[in-house]
Amino acid sequence: MGLKILFTPSDNNLAGAFQSMVRLCVLLRDKHDCDVLVLLRRSGRGEELLKENGIRYLKIKSYNWIIPDRPSSLFRKAELCVRLLTKPFAQLYNQIAITRIIKLIREEKIDIVHQNTSYIYAPAKAALRSNVPLVWHLREFLEEDQHKKIWNRKSGYGLIAKASAVITISDSLYSKYDKLLKNANLLKIYNGIDASYYAAPPRVLFQNEKTNILMVGTINESKGQAHAIEACKRLVDKGFKDFIVTIVGDMTKYAQSLKDKAESLGIADYVKFVGLQKNTVKYYHHADIVLVCSRFEAFGRVTVEAMMGGCVVIGANTGGTVELIEDSKTGYLYESGNVDSLVKKIIYVLENKKIANEVAKSGQTYMLSNMTAEKNADAIYDVYRTLKPEEV
Repeated sequence: MGLKILFTPSDNNLAGAFQSMVRLCVLLRDKHDCDVLVLLRRSGRGEELLKENGIRYLKIKSYNWIIPDRPSSLFRKAELCVRLLTKPFAQLYNQIAITRIIKLIREEKIDIVHQNTSYIYAPAKAALRSNVPLVWHLREFLEEDQHKKIWNRKSGYGLIAKASAVITISDSLYSKYDKLLKNANLLKIYNGIDASYYAAPPRVLFQNEKTNILMVGTINESKGQAHAIEACKRLVDKGFKDFIVTIVGDMTKYAQSLKDKAESLGIADYVKFVGLQKNTVKYYHHADIVLVCSRFEAFGRVTVEAMMGGCVVIGANTGGTVELIEDSKTGYLYESGNVDSLVKKIIYVLENKKIANEVAKSGQTYMLSNMTAEKNADAIYDVYRTLKPEEV
């Protein structure tokens, strides 16, 4: 067995970042002979994925260092107050967690700690105190997309900059952190998607009686489902009625409010919420159009999955999305936040289905050549080799 890697995600669910990490773990193990161990902070549905893939995991509880950034709603203001009040307790508890992680690193003979998120810091401090190389994988915008921030930005970014390597998953994310992390070993490695799972055989779109429009992912304000519902209303008002929008994601309180909004707009028959789905590939393989309306994607996992699945993707022209879609060649871009612009792009696709089919095929070819999980794992393993050359 080669290098022993300790992966440390902040979450334990079926979200894109966790899925990407699991696929990376599998490829590092099977292709590069790494011994992989995942350290979880709490129980959750992600354990199912780890078990299915035969990945060993342990749990050590710790707290994140993320707080709301300039909250406007009463709920977010209350959340900020609670987080600041409990911050001393969280810091104290994390000191205990750091001690336990240091012991784990020593007992497991860990070669590299790979922190999979900007949300937590305890594993990173444990790695630094253990003199073990630390790879810090930054997969999210905070302020720009999620309206969140590290509770002490200066010390937080100072800690991240101490990592042996800091990996960002897009040019836009690299650009942000290049300004914030002084003297850091900052790298860009695009996320990788499992083509063997998501790729669809050659298919012709728009063959059903109704056009299938799809949105997949976390349902919240930053992901733009509200804009898609408004676009749906405007399409119906313009006489376009042979379509249905399927929204895949956990039915949170916010998601229920969007469902209620669709009903109040009189378009409930055109918008279907199907809840959180473990198997999203079947939705991609039946969709014609996939909407990516996120305010600021760090990468755009859904974009890649959809294009691999042969769909035509219409995405907002911000963040990592603009790096994945070449407008009118591999997909379509619209002006972020502008519902009229989104509607125009959807109508163009609906009225130019032959062209849209060719664009979808070009997008699929590009993704299968450039954004596979194998390419991602190879690039990350190359980073490991620079940090522990004597072990490879």
